[in-house]
Amino acid sequence: MSRRMSVLGIDFGGTKVALRVESADGARRDERLRIGADEPAVSVLERTFAAAARLAEPGVVDAVGVSTPGIVFDDRVDLAPNVVGWSELDLAGRFRDAFGAVPVAIENDVKAAALAEARAGALRGTRVGLYVNLGTGIAIAPVLDGRVLRGAHGAAGEIGYGIVGAVSEWRAGVPTLEEFAGGSGLERRVAADGHVPASDVPGLIAARGTSPAADEMWSGTIDEIARHLITAALTCDPSRIVVGGGMTRAGSALFQPLSERLGTALPYAPELLLSEFGPDASLRGAVMLADDAVEA
Repeated sequence: MSRRMSVLGIDFGGTKVALRVESADGARRDERLRIGADEPAVSVLERTFAAAARLAEPGVVDAVGVSTPGIVFDDRVDLAPNVVGWSELDLAGRFRDAFGAVPVAIENDVKAAALAEARAGALRGTRVGLYVNLGTGIAIAPVLDGRVLRGAHGAAGEIGYGIVGAVSEWRAGVPTLEEFAGGSGLERRVAADGHVPASDVPGLIAARGTSPAADEMWSGTIDEIARHLITAALTCDPSRIVVGGGMTRAGSALFQPLSERLGTALPYAPELLLSEFGPDASLRGAVMLADDAVEA
């Protein structure tokens, strides 16, 4: 792999933007921006482009890799409900305007993280694996022979849209896994429950063992995550599942019961590992996307 000068990686999240310029000798320059709760998407992009100009002195990069929530098309971003205004944004067009002839590669954030883990992290050397993001959003990315499976529309692995519980009527608005077990959805359930002695997810986890209501809510959350992961694992028979995202901060409270459920239900239980790159995985993947764009 050779770079003429440097590449730029950008990772957009719900509350932050992470940028990294990496040169051919491996030197890195990083910057992080906080996103305001009601900050317009256009403002986020303008601040990102300004930060990129500061980082990429003297202002030249060979390629740009971008990691973002949702599925990016030429004129819009689909499936990005957790980022205000993102679905109305022509993200690809904005980057083309900002960087001109410089190649720009844009990928979904979970798939970018899976790329990083497959090439250099916890999925390295695994022929069939799954990367799982458990955070504000929930999604997986299947990895086959080192390549991330995208699907016909780029939406392979969007298990957060899977249905939770029994459904008496199939219609828009039925409960989904992300609404039930994703970080924001779980926090809403904790806050609305009058029996759990907590107001947020860390409080829920801390109350385990002392509150039957907390035990029941956490166990039910793990049950639903496990059901969807079991179904996903049965489709591709992975030897390893790597988990990233904010919920991994729960540690053994997450991994032990999840491992037990997978081991009980699957005919060939995969190894369950923590992401090697943690919250940096999508940014690392974005840099790799930029490297690939240089070589293309």
